[in-house]
Amino acid sequence: MQFSMLTPVNVLTGFLGSGKTTLLNRWVRQASMQNTLIVINEFGDIGLDHQLITQSDEQAVVEMSSGCLCCTLRGDLSRTLQQAIDSLLAAGKPAPSRVVIETTGLADPAPILQLLMTDHWLAHRFQLDSVVCCVDAANGEATLQAHRESQRQIAIADRLLITKTDLVDEVRLTPLANQLASINPAAEQWQVVNGNLSPKLLVGAGLFRRDSQRYQVDQWLKSARYSVIHAEDVNHERSRHGDNSAAFVQPTSQPTLTRHGENINAFCFCVEALITPDALENWLNLLMSLMGEKMLRIKAIVHLTDRDEPLALHGVQHIFHPPTPLPMQCVNDRISRFVFITQNVAPATVAQLYRFFTPFNSSTNEAMQ
Repeated sequence: MQFSMLTPVNVLTGFLGSGKTTLLNRWVRQASMQNTLIVINEFGDIGLDHQLITQSDEQAVVEMSSGCLCCTLRGDLSRTLQQAIDSLLAAGKPAPSRVVIETTGLADPAPILQLLMTDHWLAHRFQLDSVVCCVDAANGEATLQAHRESQRQIAIADRLLITKTDLVDEVRLTPLANQLASINPAAEQWQVVNGNLSPKLLVGAGLFRRDSQRYQVDQWLKSARYSVIHAEDVNHERSRHGDNSAAFVQPTSQPTLTRHGENINAFCFCVEALITPDALENWLNLLMSLMGEKMLRIKAIVHLTDRDEPLALHGVQHIFHPPTPLPMQCVNDRISRFVFITQNVAPATVAQLYRFFTPFNSSTNEAMQ
């Protein structure tokens, strides 16, 4: 199915006490949220002020006075959404135009993103629009140090909402904002008080904008916000110093040190030469097999030797969405850009593994271009 026909999905995550409930209560009251399906874990846990109009215990679907619909996540996401949509259609109501999935405070949102990529029924009906993460301004730094789940929630987010900012002063807020930027340089940060935030700021981070019916490559990849490693520089150093010189491959900013000495690295790996399909497949397969759980999120625009149009790649840990062909007018050059957010995987490691599958002498690179 074409992107224009897929229903956008927004994932709302954040650690315990980060303000997800307050935000969601405000969010569902907006006119733009009508005909949106909210998927939550338990009604009692989320505490939504939904003012139920109708409820079906069998289907676990409720209708809110705002025009939103709500259901509990029972079992796997695919079955929950199928049952919810079947219930709506049976009642003569339209299918939802948007889905918002709220995760529990202790949950890693990665499995939800992976399911959207791999489940056949979901992948043909829904597309990820954004991952929104709430961060408590008062306790955010302590939470980051103490809980690995919080680090991963922030690392894969597209939007970071710093909540409860009225409870702290600028002296505490600035270090937290800087730490969030070091973990995830591309995520937009918004300060929120009592959940007051326009829904327009929470959506529209996906590769395809349904409202404009256009691909937004630069806004999706945001490669300019990351420290950059060039594959050609790696190959040049290899030819000069042999196979043992990799220490030079480091981003311009320092990785974020989290608890137990873990490092979160965010960087962009650029390849100017066209990449052979075999080299791309072998490199990514090796990365995923060796350190898939530590590859928190990967986005890429890739130019291959056997095709004119670029491909968009999106991976979460060891799972990749099928490549998306893009029109040539979506890009300005033929440079492949891979954005990595990793945990305990150094940029040098990614660069070293890439060069195992690609030629590094200048004549070969020129011949491929």
